[in-house]
Amino acid sequence: MIMIADEIIRIDKFISDELEEIPREKIKDFIKDKKIKVNNSSVKPSFKLSEGDEIEIDDSLFHVPELKAEDMDLKVVFENDDYAIIDKDSNVIVHPAGKIITGTLVNGLLGKYGYDGLSHIGGDDRPGIVHRLDKDTTGLIAITKNNASYKYFKKMFETRKVDKYYYAIVFGNFDKKKGTIDNFMDRDVHNRRKMAVRNTGRRAVSHYEVISEVEGFSLLRIKIETGRTHQIRVHMTHINHPILGDPVYGNVKHNFNLDHQLLHCGKVGFKNMGGDYVTYEATPHEDFLKYQKILGLGDKNVFEN
Repeated sequence: MIMIADEIIRIDKFISDELEEIPREKIKDFIKDKKIKVNNSSVKPSFKLSEGDEIEIDDSLFHVPELKAEDMDLKVVFENDDYAIIDKDSNVIVHPAGKIITGTLVNGLLGKYGYDGLSHIGGDDRPGIVHRLDKDTTGLIAITKNNASYKYFKKMFETRKVDKYYYAIVFGNFDKKKGTIDNFMDRDVHNRRKMAVRNTGRRAVSHYEVISEVEGFSLLRIKIETGRTHQIRVHMTHINHPILGDPVYGNVKHNFNLDHQLLHCGKVGFKNMGGDYVTYEATPHEDFLKYQKILGLGDKNVFEN
């Protein structure tokens, strides 16, 4: 597996943030055992990365039981020989993690494209996967079909050259209908499974715009510059506008029958491998539209403007 550093940070922390399923102490051992190298050289766990450093991780560290191809109703928005854009459903984990080795998007991709029809340098448990969406976040995710396209897309995501637009229904109303949240995010000191806005960590930038609102609720369009774990969910809670249905970061009691956040990646844009700027869109899913209507947030097309 090859990763590209996008900031100055200790290598053990960088990898721990990126590969949440591997404990940091194990990562330190892997670095000491020379199974993780930087620019083809051995380093110490305390080595500080520079932007653009190439990190090579021995694929043996990602050994998982053989993944099974599964039939899955994948919503393919676009595909060519190099990549596909998939509209992911809620309650779908992107790739295997821990004991979860079935029912993931990867299993569905193997069923549709086969192992040879997907990139594989991102790890044996992540064929085709170049970035992630949370389990219950719906919408667009790019899948790479060969190693050349994986390297191209990985570089684009790491250098922030992919435009990503999300839509969310949040609690509360805004005095300013447009705004930017720019701060740092790191692991929550009280719960390592959660992220939090802190004085340390990695910079996270989100731009939001109110599309429509009623008393107590707002429909937002959010463009993210960075792609930190749970970024939008943490940012919205940080400014006291948690996403409706968020079971982890939502801190507002409600009477709605929701067990997942109403957050949807509805539009992405980037330069393809031929140099042309392309965009892809996916309408929010049934649950999202249902609550948009119930709350009286209208049927305004989220793709306007």
